[in-house]
Amino acid sequence: MPTPTHPFRNTESLLVVIPDDRIDVEAEAQLYDELCDDQISICPSTRPKSPQEPPSIFSRDIWLNDNSGTSLAFARNVHIAGWTSVGDKLGGAYVVYDCVIRTKEDTTIHAHKRYSDFVLLYDALKHSLPKHQHHFIPALPPKYPFSRYRAAFLDRRRRQLQYWLSAVLLHPEIGACQAVRWWVMD
Repeated sequence: MPTPTHPFRNTESLLVVIPDDRIDVEAEAQLYDELCDDQISICPSTRPKSPQEPPSIFSRDIWLNDNSGTSLAFARNVHIAGWTSVGDKLGGAYVVYDCVIRTKEDTTIHAHKRYSDFVLLYDALKHSLPKHQHHFIPALPPKYPFSRYRAAFLDRRRRQLQYWLSAVLLHPEIGACQAVRWWVMD
């Protein structure tokens, strides 16, 4: 007789089973509505704030209020599905990337962003995050204005931006900052 194996032995995520009798659907719906109302009431003209916790004396990657490995980022998966050129090349065309972001709640968000939008997020992160977190933000791929409409260049740029966006959105602290949330929802 073969040895029984656990059905989730190859998973890498934490599985928490909540009994059906303890879920208050109305309370969950009210909390969701309150969170959505808070997002609408945020004034986009103010500079995003991030937590200003002091770093640990033992490591640059562990903070004094470390949450034992829990991630505050809202994204679970990030990829850039493709790109498209908008307008004609003579009249000011530009390239838009389709950023597909899967949240922890299993919602898929398609954010259509230009390269300049990635630069704006990079600048917002550099200005809003504490200095001891700047080393977590990778450099953006360089801008090449003369190659921007070639398919091979655009596919390579798509992969580089996907790496950059994944590093930012999936980081346990940077992915939770207000600048990232505004950028995704804008």
